[in-house]
Amino acid sequence: MQKNIPNESSETVADSRIKMTVFLLICVMLPSSFMPEETVVKWLIINSIILLLIVGIQFGVWQKYKNDTVKYYSFQVYIMLMGIVLFAVIPLLKLLSGTIYFWLMALATVVIIIAAHVLKKKTTVGFVNRNNKNLMKIASVYVVILVFAALVLIAMMQTKEAPENTGVSILFYLVGVLFIVLAPMFLLSKTEVDRLAKS
Repeated sequence: MQKNIPNESSETVADSRIKMTVFLLICVMLPSSFMPEETVVKWLIINSIILLLIVGIQFGVWQKYKNDTVKYYSFQVYIMLMGIVLFAVIPLLKLLSGTIYFWLMALATVVIIIAAHVLKKKTTVGFVNRNNKNLMKIASVYVVILVFAALVLIAMMQTKEAPENTGVSILFYLVGVLFIVLAPMFLLSKTEVDRLAKS
């Protein structure tokens, strides 16, 4: 059974969660905008608009599910993680813009996002069911992605001098990929998660 809370309390919780989301997204958005520094003003404006859109979406979700706190909390975490993903992958894509590596990483990112959503149940099983070995498979895929990103970086550095903040951009991207894997799990209902835990 979904756990509901009084309207006044739900408004307080929603307000604190939206503020927490904004704070965390700003913490990622600011350094994302400063990489590289030459385009900081442009990307501060773009990322600020994206941030406002994310907050607007989260407020809309709260309006729709404010009487269903479990579902709202799940969607809230999903939106927050995918927002972090967006800001985390932008620096590397900016760094690679104008090269073949941009399209390779952009395509890889889209494939990872699609795969993470398609396989969200298998990913969830790996976390909620100790007898399942999906978590090791997920970790293996993540290692492959790590190696792929490293190869792209090495290839890029061989063709031209590595720009400033290259290492941080790669780190941001890898954190973003991790959150891509985790975020879709929060789209599952509590009933589905409980069933997977027992499977």
